Amino acid sequence: MSFSDRKQHKLIADQLQRSLERGRLAHAYLFAGARGTGKGDMARTLAQALNCLKKEHDSCDRCDSCRRIDDGIHPDVYWIRPESKSRRITVDQIREFERSANLKAGSARVKVGIIVDADCLSEEASNAFLKTLEEPPAQTIIILLTAQPQRLLPTILSRCLRVAFGPAGTATSPYRARVLPLLVSDA
Repeated sequence: MSFSDRKQHKLIADQLQRSLERGRLAHAYLFAGARGTGKGDMARTLAQALNCLKKEHDSCDRCDSCRRIDDGIHPDVYWIRPESKSRRITVDQIREFERSANLKAGSARVKVGIIVDADCLSEEASNAFLKTLEEPPAQTIIILLTAQPQRLLPTILSRCLRVAFGPAGTATSPYRARVLPLLVSDA
């Protein structure tokens, strides 16, 4: 889906598209909201807009890049999900993502790492991930998806631009009130 098709979170979609048009995207986003609020769909749309072969600053949903991202098989868009029996994201998963993110993109303009249920990062994985957030690879955007941002390390939160997703159908809150850059210091 393109940004214009994202009616559920039109204000968020419009702001992300404007940031993309202006070349002012953050290197890391935290999409926070309850399950089913469209965080993953918006992350997919952003990944498509960054790498669409036919449209600039949006997705066409038809080119090879958009279809591969939609199908979850694009080689430069990484989906990291809890996989272990304990429903944790392991340090090995984070290290594999970091290794891949530091390689040259195969076919994308911008690599995208999407961490689903980021609140499931193990302590070791969280600490390893901080290095990537502090020194992100060039031409890479990281999107953390979570329903429980309070479970993330404050140092991770402080390095992400927070985007709050409300329940389905809510469009009453202005975007500026819902997107907050976190400026928490480490001190």
